[in-house]
Amino acid sequence: MDRIKESFDSLPIAACFFDKNGVVRLINRRMLAITNWLQKGGIQSLAEMQSALQAPPASVCCLDPHLRIYRFPDGTALRFAQEQITTKAGARYTQITAADVTELIQKQNQLKAENAKLEKTNERLRRLLAQMPEIIREEETLAMKLRVHDDIGHSILATRRVLLQNTDQKEIRATAALWEQSISVLYRSSQMRAQSEPLETAKERAEKLGVRVLLAGDEPRTQRMRALIALAISECASNCVRHADGTELYVCFWQKPDCIAVSLTNNGAAPKGKITEGGGLSMLRQRIEESGGKMEIQSVPRFKLMLSLQEKEEAAHEGDDR
Repeated sequence: MDRIKESFDSLPIAACFFDKNGVVRLINRRMLAITNWLQKGGIQSLAEMQSALQAPPASVCCLDPHLRIYRFPDGTALRFAQEQITTKAGARYTQITAADVTELIQKQNQLKAENAKLEKTNERLRRLLAQMPEIIREEETLAMKLRVHDDIGHSILATRRVLLQNTDQKEIRATAALWEQSISVLYRSSQMRAQSEPLETAKERAEKLGVRVLLAGDEPRTQRMRALIALAISECASNCVRHADGTELYVCFWQKPDCIAVSLTNNGAAPKGKITEGGGLSMLRQRIEESGGKMEIQSVPRFKLMLSLQEKEEAAHEGDDR
């Protein structure tokens, strides 16, 4: 009998048995400790147990009345179950058990938090997909501007060669055709240029993706520099959403002796490794370097895009764009 009681006491689950009159007949150590929390001095009958579970003391918190889950002062969560059992001899007993579900509830809470985070990410992805046509349109515009740069440069070199060498009428006409083609592309590119202020437009587009852009320092005034920074903001805002799950983009300006420095960081997750420049960052680097500036990317300890832009006086016809 002592061995049976010892084995019963060593069970990981709390258990007790009440006879047909509701009197406790067998209870293990774990359930004994639990009943002392439910009622001072312990529980002697089934009625006392049921009453304590229906109206537990202040130190015991009912987490789920339907599933009968309670949190006890030691931090454990227990689920109570009641069952009628009958022995071979026909004696009837009421069995009450309390299983530890602390880890299960912790996992469930973690799952709920992950699901909430996934839902938030999905919502931002839906906004990003809604903005995809505009992003593609911007990339097409940038590609056309790069083509304009290449075509104009080629036309200038071809014209220079024509002027320095004795060429026939056929080659002069071919060079003129190159200029006409370049002017046509340039005209279409200028038609695609946004009429609104570049930085404000970039901020508005970022906000539509769920990214708030915060500017600090003295902003450059020239349209050329503001347009380059706007491109950087658009690219960083897009990457902030897609890769870092961030919500804020920080853009800081400060004046150096020979240039204006710009840094772009975000509040998203830090990169897991060295950043590989994709199409967007590569195209941005090309634009920055073509304008005489420099671009650096930092991965550790957090993402940071650093620009050094050379200040240049804009031509007179560009002054209207400021």
